[in-house]
Amino acid sequence: MTSSETLHSSTRWVCASDRGRQRKASDGLVQEPSRRRRPLALETNDESHYMQPTVNSSARKLDGKPLPSSNSSSSSLSQSLCRRPAAPWPAHDPSVAATDSAHISELKGKEEGQSAIDRKHNASVGVTSGQRKWQTPATSETSSTRTRKEVAAKIADADFANAVLQPCGITIQNTGVNKSLYKHFRSQEHDLPSNLKDRLAAYRKTHVLEVWLDPDIERTQREYKAMEVYGCNEAEHSAYALRDIFLDEARHPWLPEQAGDQRWLPVRMLQLVQKPAEDDGWCAPPIVNSPGKRYQWDIRPDCAYYVSLQAFQSGFRPSVRNHVAVVQKRAICPYLAVEFKKDEETLATAQNQIAVASAMALYNRYRLKNCALQMSGEKWSEQDKDQMRHYGITFTGSTWKLWCTVPQTFQTWTGCVMSTIYSGDCCILAGVQQLIGIINDIHYWGLEVHGRSCKKDIAAKIHSDPDADANDIALLGEVQIEP
Repeated sequence: MTSSETLHSSTRWVCASDRGRQRKASDGLVQEPSRRRRPLALETNDESHYMQPTVNSSARKLDGKPLPSSNSSSSSLSQSLCRRPAAPWPAHDPSVAATDSAHISELKGKEEGQSAIDRKHNASVGVTSGQRKWQTPATSETSSTRTRKEVAAKIADADFANAVLQPCGITIQNTGVNKSLYKHFRSQEHDLPSNLKDRLAAYRKTHVLEVWLDPDIERTQREYKAMEVYGCNEAEHSAYALRDIFLDEARHPWLPEQAGDQRWLPVRMLQLVQKPAEDDGWCAPPIVNSPGKRYQWDIRPDCAYYVSLQAFQSGFRPSVRNHVAVVQKRAICPYLAVEFKKDEETLATAQNQIAVASAMALYNRYRLKNCALQMSGEKWSEQDKDQMRHYGITFTGSTWKLWCTVPQTFQTWTGCVMSTIYSGDCCILAGVQQLIGIINDIHYWGLEVHGRSCKKDIAAKIHSDPDADANDIALLGEVQIEP
């Protein structure tokens, strides 16, 4: 006989015997409850098997009364007989559902006692209703909450000027008065003619570049009028300006050194992300007033112009990054940033973007100049102060504004001021003509004044060190070592 057949036969025998005892008990012949016998299959397992007691069974076991007889069907009775009686459940276990009055009173007393202890502890630590019972120290919780809830400022925030620019001492001044461009760029000091065409001819003699502008002014005017009529978006305005107005020089990374590739060139960058990195010589302006919102200073101007690394001899170029930040292995010291927007509704955002880009570029230019003066033991001259500039142009549709950012003070950095120099509209011929002349003037200033002064400051730093390598001084060619 198989084990399953043995188990089935044993179970039927137990159930039949129990039914016989029940009939006798009903006739008054049996006075004691029947003794249960476990099936053979269950007797082989000696491990204890505890069952979750029901409400009634818990109460019965507490009172010590026997199990009453049941009139259930044979299958239910068979299943109950095949189970091993559960051991008494611990009376103190909260998972037992108590129904008798004594047990309920005992549990309520424990809960009331614990509640009294909790209320006493909460009163001692100052916990009110709705707060957590157990709190961490207020100092650590407040600092962690502040760090977690602090949100970084965004350039389009309505309070960006007050939350980011003002704490760094950056001020925007929009006077609305057009300045004399000839005086502003000090063209007379450079022996440059006042006429735009004659001045452009002088620029071309000094530097042979592709960025010099002499376009068909009427064609430029028609393009901007058409974009205004058709309601073209920001991308259309940007694409046209980058094609016909803000030009770039050809890239020649493999020019033979024996032919000589040292030249003064502008480098155009489009949406270049240049995050602060002190190890690379590119730092964010410091906070000079009460701190505001946190800001990452991850600038991304639509267009920016830098000085090419080809201003230095090839043997010294790897050492330039020890003094200033070098981007894309070919550009240093930005001097112009451009932002494009569709209309006047986003003018404030464009101004904030130019302010951030200009302040960051100007501050790093200031650091180079100030370090060179300190190492050489010299003081700020008027010429040094005049070199501390950065330009920006904001386009909103066809209208444009020229901005110039300068330091507020020179002995120590206390911030900077960005003010308007000129404004115009490319739908008007005079506006196009002025814009073309301004861009040419900025490129000349960026190379002839800004670029040369940056190179001179790097040479001054090296020359002021008595242990400087003579080969580096010779490669710079700006300062000669005294015998």
